[in-house]
Amino acid sequence: MKSVSLSQVVRSHDSFRFFCPLQSWGQSLSLAVTLCAGLACIALLFMAIDPTAPVAYIIVPVLLGGLAPLFAALPGKFQVVTRFHAHYFLKTLDQTIVSMGYSAQLPVTGHTRRYSRSTGLFHWKEHAIAVTMSEHAITIDGPIFTLRMLQQKLIN
Repeated sequence: MKSVSLSQVVRSHDSFRFFCPLQSWGQSLSLAVTLCAGLACIALLFMAIDPTAPVAYIIVPVLLGGLAPLFAALPGKFQVVTRFHAHYFLKTLDQTIVSMGYSAQLPVTGHTRRYSRSTGLFHWKEHAIAVTMSEHAITIDGPIFTLRMLQQKLIN
């Protein structure tokens, strides 16, 4: 990997997204289902462990902890710069993304590839990964936590 360098993952969204990270009704619905079912069970478990604790001391941290992954799913990007032509590294990148559970979609253009996870209740369009290739660089866009995992897999 001496011929390849990876940049840091940077946020690629507007600052208003910190105030309203949800962008669609599907995202709102999946978040509501998750918070109602999962966090209610966790709060009930904590209340069973310590019934004398005030309810606010249990509910507020559980709710904030449930909303934290929402901000990790905000879009980001990083760049892979190569000394050789970038399409030689594309096969390694493709195998790494597929090993993370993504599947390749039909190419949008000759220089852009898209990968997405299977559809379902918790499927968000923003969780897709877009790979844009130029002569000596590849730009990868996607959710920040996924890009950091991808970077770690490419380094190891």
